Amino acid sequence: MRCQLGEREAFGELVDVWHAPLRRYLRGVAGGSPDTADDLAQETWVAVLRGLPGLRHPERFAPWLFTVARRALTNHLRQAYRAPETSPRAAEPQPLPVRTRSRSPDRSPSAWPGRPSRSGR
Repeated sequence: MRCQLGEREAFGELVDVWHAPLRRYLRGVAGGSPDTADDLAQETWVAVLRGLPGLRHPERFAPWLFTVARRALTNHLRQAYRAPETSPRAAEPQPLPVRTRSRSPDRSPSAWPGRPSRSGR
């Protein structure tokens, strides 16, 4: 494979041929998010570029490419599950609710439905 010899043009050809199928696969397994699919595709191509010198069977490039993509997705999901889900509002300290004691007749325990009155003992 010419890419393994360091030919940049050959890597560009690989990307031209395989980027659309790779992105389609990642979009399908990543829940349909195009942004996530693009991020994962980029991570995959970086890993492919780094791993090409060690590719033993260049004729099995396609299965290897999708294995690299699956690992990128797995790492992404692992990080997403580890990260706490906080919104900007949830991160702000919230004031504690103020509880007041009310002696109004409709809020007193004796006025609760189904509760026997004290006079009926």
